[in-house]
Amino acid sequence: PRGHLRIRRAMKIGLHYSFQTAPGEDRGRIVAGGLDDIRRADAAGFSSVVFAEHHFLDDGWLPRPMMLAAAAASVTSKMRVGTDIVILALHHPVAVAEETAVLDLLSGGRALLGLGLGWMKAEFEGFGVPYRRRVGVYERSIGIVRALLRGETVSDDGHYRLREARLRPPPTRPDVPIWLGALEDVGVERAGRLGDAWIMPPGNRLGRLVEQRELLLEVRDRAGLPAPAEQPLRREAFVADSDDRAWELFAAGLRHEYGLVYRPLHPTYPEDDSTANLRRWGEDMFVVGAPETVAAELGRYEAACAATEALLRFQLPGVAPGAVADCLDGLAEVISLLQERG
Repeated sequence: PRGHLRIRRAMKIGLHYSFQTAPGEDRGRIVAGGLDDIRRADAAGFSSVVFAEHHFLDDGWLPRPMMLAAAAASVTSKMRVGTDIVILALHHPVAVAEETAVLDLLSGGRALLGLGLGWMKAEFEGFGVPYRRRVGVYERSIGIVRALLRGETVSDDGHYRLREARLRPPPTRPDVPIWLGALEDVGVERAGRLGDAWIMPPGNRLGRLVEQRELLLEVRDRAGLPAPAEQPLRREAFVADSDDRAWELFAAGLRHEYGLVYRPLHPTYPEDDSTANLRRWGEDMFVVGAPETVAAELGRYEAACAATEALLRFQLPGVAPGAVADCLDGLAEVISLLQERG
């Protein structure tokens, strides 16, 4: 029953939120419901909750993931809390480092920091950051954030001119995990060089993730770095009593996210996005179905990609809030199935 989730450890399962809404949906109610689900998930033993960043979107994608992570920290005591991802080049790196340190203090050392490059030109134009310079700004800012979190005093003459910057107060520990998101191979290489882990993206299919994971390991080996201790995996996922019912409940959210928001990244998205066509198109990408189906799919990622933690998003526009809440119970069963299969 809802409110009495109990799970056993296998591949860790975390939550991912963007808090978008469909026309007519109450945004405040969606956020409040999400925080209630996060509170329940913490009590049940889910591993983490992370929040995404985008700006200027009509669906109300909440643009300040650090604020949401702080809110999540206030209703949890066990889950790691953080971002997936902060579009770092849009923000001053000292501010990002300070927010991370405060989040780590608020959460008692549970913060994780996911960073990414960003791809929507309108966001960079809105923030006044040159789109063509974003790679250089991003890479330099990663180094600044990491140095500050480690307790170093930083001066820099790059995009931002820093003089004797330092974190006061510092985070509870100097090794707050820095995860880097990346879709393309060049970004995976960057994650291998500069990150503690690469976040496998939700829109890349299993076969491509396997190849990119090998690239990541090659890059780290050449750099004299060990394999990452963690391999987070981002997926869109939904659990219901049957495969058909899960797709019926989740299809509207996938149409919104991949047919609209992510459409520039997915030129093969079907013009006829019936539920049947979505199921075919989303093979090896979406994880949707009954608990047994979802457990089997996640087990494939664990075996093929060495995935250690799945960051699952199931709250999307058009998906009924009650069904979203019930999905947590289904995920509890998924984790039990993964544990049994060892």
